[in-house]
Amino acid sequence: MQTQTIIPYFMVLNAPKFIDFAQKVFNAEVGTIEKLEDTEGVIHADMKIGNSTIYFADTSADGSCGPGVCGELNTDGLIPIQMYIHVANPAETFKKAVAEGATPLMEPSEETGGMGGFVDPFENLWWVQQAE
Repeated sequence: MQTQTIIPYFMVLNAPKFIDFAQKVFNAEVGTIEKLEDTEGVIHADMKIGNSTIYFADTSADGSCGPGVCGELNTDGLIPIQMYIHVANPAETFKKAVAEGATPLMEPSEETGGMGGFVDPFENLWWVQQAE
């Protein structure tokens, strides 16, 4: 796994669906998946999107850290994450995301410098821009 200075950590309500979304939209490659013993709850996992690694785990609707992992940590609601990602074709990525259930915010166009934005089904905000 590549070392990087900062690794985004997504807390999602359904890790398997998050994996499926990221694979279909960004061609993500899943690395390790650690599950809570005798459950399907993901307590830690990683995937690569392009040359970047992200971490993710299941959370609960009340914002607690995960399935029996983080004790009293509670945010009283989900805190979405924003990501800025360079892709080969922002318009194509935007269309794939919307087809996979994302909510469109800003369609990539010449007026936006080719940048677009959408909220994935897990309430994370993604901004896509042409890779240089």
